[in-house]
Amino acid sequence: MGKLTYRPDLGWTAALLLALTPAQDAVACAFHGYIPDPTLVDMLLETEQAVIARPNASGTYDTIDALIGPNLGTIPIAASAAFRTATSQDSGATVLLVRDGAYGPWTEAALLDTRYRSVIDTVIENQSAWQMGRDSERLRLFASLVNDPNPDLQRLALQELDRLPYPTLKDLRVPPLRNLMQDIETGDPDQRPIRILLAGLSGDRSFAAPLATALHSAVLQDTAHLGAYVTALIELQGQPAVEAIVAHYLTPGLVTQSVQDKLLDALALQYRAARSATRRSIAREVGALVRHNPAMADRVIAQFGPQTSGRLLP
Repeated sequence: MGKLTYRPDLGWTAALLLALTPAQDAVACAFHGYIPDPTLVDMLLETEQAVIARPNASGTYDTIDALIGPNLGTIPIAASAAFRTATSQDSGATVLLVRDGAYGPWTEAALLDTRYRSVIDTVIENQSAWQMGRDSERLRLFASLVNDPNPDLQRLALQELDRLPYPTLKDLRVPPLRNLMQDIETGDPDQRPIRILLAGLSGDRSFAAPLATALHSAVLQDTAHLGAYVTALIELQGQPAVEAIVAHYLTPGLVTQSVQDKLLDALALQYRAARSATRRSIAREVGALVRHNPAMADRVIAQFGPQTSGRLLP
């Protein structure tokens, strides 16, 4: 972002519009308060050894198929009680074991049914291409699995979507998630941010009211995923959501600085990713915010353009 200075002929709002350029890519999923852990797919793209195995009588694992690296026969890792039980109850179930590097420890990465195994095979087949960033098939594959009946595979699909930069997520065709609002409220907390974003991207405006209520609670509690609610509401409502969020939460003294920073972070994300009308609304509202509260200038600059050295003048 360029140096931001007041232009008497233009005013603060226009000056902000000139300074906020779309050249920077919208930041990745970490904007909603955390950096997601590497997914199972990330593990498979990095590992030098991965096998399909089943627990044996001695409580370790016997290799059935070597996916990456040599067939090592017996794998010296204790089979967990959960995986021993699952494989004893289903003769077709197998376990994916992944090693950290060539000599590191082994991890019980996943319990596989036939369909999950086919997904793992697809990952292995595409390992080189996906390592090089040619991963469009990776995006389409996991977008198609968000409603898979296997909860573990569905969880992996959402983890894969959670790692995407927001503009990439916006461009991806994701089927409507079943029970989405219920799962946002009561489901796995780790999956809440991506579900919130997908609610915003669904185009279903019936989500707006419950998301607004949830945003208010998130503001009061200063939750890590507060920004996801802001992003989703702006996606669904555009300008009215921008105006309401600035008026209700960004007036100095209403909320903590930590909350304000999360709100500004999400507004900056949508400024770079939204349609032009919404972008203009964000610039107008943030420009007015700084005009009336010059002390917020540096924080606005920090969120909308971390590299800028410009300052808003009182």
